[in-house]
Amino acid sequence: MHEESKQYMDDAFRTHAGDRTPGRVLDVGAGAKPGFHRRLWQGRGWTYHGLDLAQGPNVDVQLDDPWIFPIEDASYDAVISGQMLEHNEFFWLTFLEMARVLKMGGLMIHIAPSRGLEHRDPQDCWRFYRDGMTALAKWAGLDCVEATTDWAPEHFAFIEKYRRYARRTRFLEQTMRNPDTIWGDTVGVFVKTSETGASQGMDYIRRFAALHPGQTHPATR
Repeated sequence: MHEESKQYMDDAFRTHAGDRTPGRVLDVGAGAKPGFHRRLWQGRGWTYHGLDLAQGPNVDVQLDDPWIFPIEDASYDAVISGQMLEHNEFFWLTFLEMARVLKMGGLMIHIAPSRGLEHRDPQDCWRFYRDGMTALAKWAGLDCVEATTDWAPEHFAFIEKYRRYARRTRFLEQTMRNPDTIWGDTVGVFVKTSETGASQGMDYIRRFAALHPGQTHPATR
């Protein structure tokens, strides 16, 4: 985990969790982390649980199925991830599970790159912008209360070649945290405002399933 990611999680905690009563926090994709998230949240009175596919020093919950959590609804006061979403083949499914296990009014924080080299662990599938975070909020029935992306300086250099886009550069500069990073992290902070079962994502899943009744993929049998 790079230093900017650590700083952004610390900043998000201070801004959005600092005034909350300490509760239970679930860290999704915790296995390969060096323990920073555990120290950060436990050090401020929260009960930390790490979740991952394989055992590791920070793993308290190990998954048999990558996209189904063996956890009851509304079990956690906060759900977080750092540099996990880009490695998740079907992140939109995991996002629904993260929303499901979060309590109403609970806090969710995600940090993921918007650029950078391929870094398979074991795969590297996606990159995220601010609008990706607001789209996930819409998908899972959350409110996105903050979203920022560290845009690349070369992007501004390209935009500034065209005078009509000059205002766009100034706007983008106001929506970033750090002007010179390799990964260009996007940070999304969410609050759960509706039941996951009533979310747009779950509605589409039910509708798609109804179009193909009785059919299951061999891997799910």
